[in-house]
Parts: sequence; C-alpha cells; structure tokens
Amino acid sequence: MKPPASEYVTFVEVLELTGSFEEFEAAIQAAVRRLEAEGIRELVRVQFYATPGSTEVGAILTFADRDRVMEHIGMITKWEEFERFFGRVKPSDVRVYGKLSAEAEAWVRQFGVVRKKLEDHVAGFVR
Repeated sequence: MKPPASEYVTFVEVLELTGSFEEFEAAIQAAVRRLEAEGIRELVRVQFYATPGSTEVGAILTFADRDRVMEHIGMITKWEEFERFFGRVKPSDVRVYGKLSAEAEAWVRQFGVVRKKLEDHVAGFVR
C-alpha cells in the first residue's frame, strides 16, 4: 500500500557544475543507474535536467517515506559513483517540500543552501 501524499518529501535542487558538463553527465548517469538497481525503494523519483554547456543543473528527488531519507544518504555517501558526482557539483539552491526528520534536516542544512522549506502538506495525491 502506498503511503499518503502527506508523507512524501521532495527536494528541488539547483546545482552548480564544478567541472565539465560531460564529466557531470557521465557521473550522474552512473550514480542514477546504481540508485535504480540498489537504492531504497522509497526513493520514488529521481530526475536531473540541464542544458548541455550550462554551468547549472536541476534535480528533483522524491521520497515516499520521509523517515528513510537518512538511510538513503548514509548509503550513497559510501558509493564511489556518488563521490564522483559530488565532486562535480556544488549545491546552490535547495527547496524542501514536506517535513524532514531532525537528523535529515541537520544534514541538509549543513550546506547552507536551503532557500525554502514548506513542511505542511495542504492537499494532493499520489497515484
């Protein structure tokens, strides 16, 4: 059974590239392949958008269970694919839609780029 929409948390991020677009593209494609194969089931959406040649990329990540965000972070920070990815970007704007655990909030806030946080679910659904 799917959790109600009020339990989901979504991150919308703008990342600044610190290397070439091609290096970023190869790194994120490898990271997403591993996430799809081995990541937590509650990470239900991962999408990256960019214009080739741009110095910025956008990311959308949605978790169906906010309590699993730290498990996800703990797992990916040990992966070589994410080390490569994180070495090619710098977060510049993060928006969080939904309520995070205190631990996840502290982890996200350490980067000083959370520009907006809207915690209270007002209306919506998930199919």
